[in-house]
Amino acid sequence: MPDIKCFGCSFTKYKWNTWPDFLKLSAKNHNVLNFGILGSSNEFICREIIKRSKTNDIVVVMWSGFDRVHSETYFQKYKHNMGKNPEYCIGTSLEQLYQRTLEYIWLANQFCKENNIEIINLLMTILELGETKQDNKFFKHLDIQKDKWPIDFRSFCLENPAFFKDDDTHPLPSQHFNFTKKIICPILNFRPYFIDDKHLQSLDSKRNRNNNG
Repeated sequence: MPDIKCFGCSFTKYKWNTWPDFLKLSAKNHNVLNFGILGSSNEFICREIIKRSKTNDIVVVMWSGFDRVHSETYFQKYKHNMGKNPEYCIGTSLEQLYQRTLEYIWLANQFCKENNIEIINLLMTILELGETKQDNKFFKHLDIQKDKWPIDFRSFCLENPAFFKDDDTHPLPSQHFNFTKKIICPILNFRPYFIDDKHLQSLDSKRNRNNNG
């Protein structure tokens, strides 16, 4: 069976259970590997896909905010700065950062296509919003076929609230589970692993920390 390799930012790998942890429970005959790293920009995510994926793998990627950038120095501290790091992006506009994200997504998909790698594209948030949380009307110079992608994770969470409210803006474990169950598993044609509401409520309450956090 092919390996399933997961990529993204803190919406993919965090201090509590995230969607790759729940996907692993459903993908019984597959080796599920989580390469998500906190604060990742889409440039970094694209590069990780190219570096770590091989023929016949299945890649599941949750793309981050278009306006995230980081140098190696900032990245080591898991910091992103929305295009405001003068050492890294002097003169770079938000529209340029958006168009770069389109290019990184296009490149990752082309790489997968050319190497017989199945790729599932997911979004942390609405692509045009990014960290600005504004509906940016940027020129789209590449067609990444985003209209065929599923609902972004933040919008999904608005429709599927957690059992508890939390000051942390990251989705809680129950939301990761439900996103895996309702969105990811049907795409991969997997039968979702069953977890009852009582256990999900416990996960949200305890903010269980997985071994990769």
